[in-house]
Amino acid sequence: MAYVVIHPKSGNVLLQNVVNGKNIRLSTGKKATSRLVGWYQTHVEDEFWKLYYQKHQEADKRMAFSEYARYIVDITQSNRNEFSQRGEIKKVERLIKYFGDMALDDIKPSAIQAWQDTFLKTLAPKTVKEYRSTLSVIFKFAYNDDLIRKNPLSPVKSPKLPRRVVDVFSNDERKLLIEHSSGQLHNLIQFVFYSGLRAGEVIGLKWEHIDFEKNKIDVCMRVRKGTVDLPKGDKVRLIDLLPQAKQALLTQRQLTGLSKFVFHSKEGKPYFSETSITQSIQELCKKLGIESGGGLQKMRRTHNTMLKQCGLPLDWILHQMGHETDDVNRNHYTGTITVDVSKIVA
Repeated sequence: MAYVVIHPKSGNVLLQNVVNGKNIRLSTGKKATSRLVGWYQTHVEDEFWKLYYQKHQEADKRMAFSEYARYIVDITQSNRNEFSQRGEIKKVERLIKYFGDMALDDIKPSAIQAWQDTFLKTLAPKTVKEYRSTLSVIFKFAYNDDLIRKNPLSPVKSPKLPRRVVDVFSNDERKLLIEHSSGQLHNLIQFVFYSGLRAGEVIGLKWEHIDFEKNKIDVCMRVRKGTVDLPKGDKVRLIDLLPQAKQALLTQRQLTGLSKFVFHSKEGKPYFSETSITQSIQELCKKLGIESGGGLQKMRRTHNTMLKQCGLPLDWILHQMGHETDDVNRNHYTGTITVDVSKIVA
């Protein structure tokens, strides 16, 4: 049975009733007067259910997170390549598992903080930041579409990334890997150490992309899990072919010179991904006693560090690596630089 309650602070008239075993209290939004309270006491049952159904009809009209998130990832797919779109869909679906069918305007900063804390229990801070980027796109669209009044992600601080030492191969380890490898693996290792190409760019490299006369490499494609697309950031670049990398390619041409791709599997087919290459490098590291192990990404970082160690122009290094600024390069691709302090004179 419904009854009238006066809110102790606001003085508004509230209507209270039990629905499905739960006490539901609804505000009329009107200040209590003796005459108004008397009227509501006479019509309390009808007025309660009017407010109750009105509230739930409005809730039904609100956009659910699940529906809107899938809508946004679909309409923004032109901003991504096929591989990235598949990854974005996976992130959206995992976010939906957490937020479900919550209405967008019901997701408050406290809910975002709770989500972030939950994800940080099983995911690295860097990965959680990637999920935040996905949420950011969804909530920015929702704000511009007038579905929410404030972006609930804004007040919640992004997780801090732990400081780490960039892991690279030492000069001795680099020499060991080159000297104690053979065949295509030897050529590939030497080439990556002296070209710094990304894994997808290495397995996507074709002979037609190499100009041996001008000593240039046209880095214009990459392969990731069988998907062929442009290099990271859609940035095609023409880089210098260093002598050591050129030597590795000339040796490799005797093995695969009649094929389209510079490097291919034992079956003579293009690589689907770099997984088998990484495994071979890690096995070689173990055999040679290189405890930290590593793969193509570590070799790319080693190449970058070597170029900086040699004191080569930063703009040239960034172009070779495919980086726009030195921020990412310095924080994620530059190992310890050894300085000859004996050159400092009084």
